[in-house]
Amino acid sequence: MKYSQHFQVDYNFDLHFTEGAFEPENPLLAEVLVQASPERPARALVYIDSGVVDADPNLPNRIRKWFAAHHDEHVQLAAMPFIIDGGETVKNNLGIIDTVGQHALEHNICRHSYIIIIGGGAVLDAVGCAASLIHRGIRQIRFPTTVLAQDDAGLGVKNGLNRFGNKNFYGCFTPPYAIINDFAFIKQLPDRSWRAGIAEAFKVAIIKDKDFLSWLINEADALANRKHNSMQELIRQCALLHLDHICSAGDPFEQGSSRPLDFGHWSAHRLEIISDHELNHGEAVAIGVAIDLCYAALINRVSSASVSLILDALATIGFDLWHDALELDNPPGRRSILKGLEQFREHLGGTLTLAMPDGLGQRKDIHEIDEVLLETALNNLQAEWQRIRSQKEFAG
Repeated sequence: MKYSQHFQVDYNFDLHFTEGAFEPENPLLAEVLVQASPERPARALVYIDSGVVDADPNLPNRIRKWFAAHHDEHVQLAAMPFIIDGGETVKNNLGIIDTVGQHALEHNICRHSYIIIIGGGAVLDAVGCAASLIHRGIRQIRFPTTVLAQDDAGLGVKNGLNRFGNKNFYGCFTPPYAIINDFAFIKQLPDRSWRAGIAEAFKVAIIKDKDFLSWLINEADALANRKHNSMQELIRQCALLHLDHICSAGDPFEQGSSRPLDFGHWSAHRLEIISDHELNHGEAVAIGVAIDLCYAALINRVSSASVSLILDALATIGFDLWHDALELDNPPGRRSILKGLEQFREHLGGTLTLAMPDGLGQRKDIHEIDEVLLETALNNLQAEWQRIRSQKEFAG
């Protein structure tokens, strides 16, 4: 005898844009903290990416002073902020789960409390995964601090840890309670981190918004020269495109076999691994987007002229569009990068589904890759990169 049940759960979370969230006069975080339960004190643990503290050593003390200034508004800092090692290293160690869990136990953090995570995508992923497991889920407030985190990695409903040589092999879907994009953080980024998140903007524009793509191409010089207003606009537009997809495409927890916003990512994830993380995620995405654009041209989804225009813009911004890891063979006679297709297929549940442009600004998935054509695409990309480098040398 069968009794089928069905229920629905509504999820809501807000994305806020501000600058200087931890200046005493900025009330935004207090408003967010007391929103859910204004009748009880809002207690919070704070975790900060070590890279953020390196750039701004006074941040932990400034956070303490902010909470003290807003104590009368029923917000409480449960302990001094904890510093967490940034970068992919934090995702390669399951110890982060016990670290955050021990802190929550020691400081009486309950399901009505908050875990505030300040950092790049890797720290957001790792601490967020731990927060999702404690008491079956503590409310997370994310403060993405890199361009990549503010326009992409910090926006979704996913948390993850790396295991067995696979990115995000362990993980969960936990929508954050809120996301606060504080533009003050991106001012202090080194050039490499400033640039990395721009690749995600190109990725989503190519398959979702032709006008945004044109804007990115036109703003390439401004972005390369760290024009702050241009970067703020890039983050806003890219973030809203991502959230529109998450909230309206009908599959926020990826129950299907498609990763619609992962254009260029099958190779990017593999490149991070086989380059021994010499490439960061954004740098690998730039190359992955370039590979898939060259393939898209071969299957008549985009013109070769459009591909060259986009690759020129990415290079102007400062991305290298070729890496020696693309030439590695494993097994002999087959490029190691191609294993990324198999890993992507497995991650999707056995059916390969790759987002591809269908004309600029539109997407139409494909379900197979012709490896002979892909080899041609890689050769074409290498030729394009040689052309771009030659032009740079001539101009220089």
